[in-house]
Amino acid sequence: MGEIMNGKVDWEYAREAVGDSPELLLELVEIFFTEYPKLITGISTSIQSEHCVDLRRFAHTLKGSLRYFGKTQAGELSHRLELMGRDEQIEGATELFGELQSELDTLLPELTAFAASQPSDPDA
Repeated sequence: MGEIMNGKVDWEYAREAVGDSPELLLELVEIFFTEYPKLITGISTSIQSEHCVDLRRFAHTLKGSLRYFGKTQAGELSHRLELMGRDEQIEGATELFGELQSELDTLLPELTAFAASQPSDPDA
């Protein structure tokens, strides 16, 4: 992966990651939209309760979900939150989580636009 993309999907990387299959990429985007709200809630709750094991797990899963979209700032922030959970050092996690939410706010419209641009039934 190349340099970190600030709030942007690396579509070239994403297409390569799925063997240039728009159908598979659309499926990954849809799965992401289904899963990320639960992960964000989990990260937030983990930070508030200072439950480091859960913080590590939720942040790791979010990082993994983002990996198909290239090296994004949101993925990097997820990784940093994962390390905070692993190291049981969550001072500053609330601020980092705020940054992550801002990055997702710039990433999600791109993913939404991609999903909206795909045919609803490719066999039709």
